[in-house]
Amino acid sequence: MCPARSIHQQSCTVVVERNQYGAMTLRTDEGRTYQIVGAATPVVADRLDKLTIGSRVTVTLLSAPGRGSGWRVVAIGSVPEAEVRESTGRQ
Repeated sequence: MCPARSIHQQSCTVVVERNQYGAMTLRTDEGRTYQIVGAATPVVADRLDKLTIGSRVTVTLLSAPGRGSGWRVVAIGSVPEAEVRESTGRQ
């Protein structure tokens, strides 16, 4: 049995731009830091690549298994929970 993976939708500021390995750092207004380790689709990755330090973005994040406190961006902008579940295979 696999442990449940956490999904969060957050408004964030880019602290470190996405690098060649798909990693970047986002921070919420409340000071929570998200270490991004990947994107769910090439479209999401392309949109993340266009963000610069200080950019504001709303992202839907899925915890990355086996990556400590790493997160994958599964959507950018407001996305209904049902769409997130469908894109991540969660019920």
